[in-house]
Amino acid sequence: MNIIEISEKFPTELDAVKYFEMNRWGEKPLCAYCNSPRLSKRGKDLRFKCYECGKSTSVTVDTALHSTNMELKKWMFAFSIVCDAKKGLSALQLQRNLSISYPTALKMYHKMRDLMSIENDTIKLDDIVEMDEMYVGGKPRKFNDGQTDKPFKKTSIPKLDERISELKEVGVTFKRGKGNPAKSALNPKRGRGTSKIPVIGIVERNGDVVAQVTQNVTAKELKAMVQKYVDVDDSVLISDEYKGYSKMDTIIEHVKIDHQKLYSYKGINTNSIESFWAIIRRQIIGQHHQVSLKHLPKYVAEAVFKYNNRKIDDMFETLITNAMKTPKKEFIPNSL
Repeated sequence: MNIIEISEKFPTELDAVKYFEMNRWGEKPLCAYCNSPRLSKRGKDLRFKCYECGKSTSVTVDTALHSTNMELKKWMFAFSIVCDAKKGLSALQLQRNLSISYPTALKMYHKMRDLMSIENDTIKLDDIVEMDEMYVGGKPRKFNDGQTDKPFKKTSIPKLDERISELKEVGVTFKRGKGNPAKSALNPKRGRGTSKIPVIGIVERNGDVVAQVTQNVTAKELKAMVQKYVDVDDSVLISDEYKGYSKMDTIIEHVKIDHQKLYSYKGINTNSIESFWAIIRRQIIGQHHQVSLKHLPKYVAEAVFKYNNRKIDDMFETLITNAMKTPKKEFIPNSL
């Protein structure tokens, strides 16, 4: 549902509240505390008073949106805007679109990513599946001073030096930027063996994908992920020659392709999972520029959710449904 449809179907906040109530309870609202249908008329704040337990109740009580101070219609706009952005968008963009503060936009976006991850936990893959890892972090740096293994050549441009001196005499000063003191080795490593953050992924060809952030890419962790998400009896796993996949043969039909020699052979390739990695890289580089280890799992969950819903566009309705689910008390978020 796009923002035009939301504006037409839900012109007021009451219309938005009734839509959430319909999703949670159906035709007749209930008390969120005792499930009693004996409610007063709706007040000016759009809440009810329960005649059974005497509490003031609303549709967001004991849900993922518990204690939210944001209008539900604005939440609907946020769901629509975020779902429409295939590679995500920045919290600053969401701030501008909704006319809210940046901290609020950031909290709302992270809450939406939490709602997206609920559906990701139910994924099951079969048939031909591909498995690979990607590594999130900065690119290897080029040589930047004489302390590296490669000699540094000082550049001198006499014409510019003369012009700088002339301007300096009349009070114009050019200051060098602080720069980055990071050093680089002669042949910096990429991917495995670096301090970058690994993300493991499995994709079913023409189907869904699962991905999770990890500390180390070990054979034990790779095996556990396959057993959790893949129907090992009816599937064939394709991977590269990384030694962590060497024992997959014991649990699933396994085919390896040597990327030192070629990337595809008669349909044996990991192109599908590589395409998914490309989406995440563009999401991080193009929208967020960099992400922390703390929040990386949420960004990955967003990419997984959107990839798995790419064929059936029901992301908006799914977020509404997940927002009305009752979380455990200790996971109820702070007010927004």
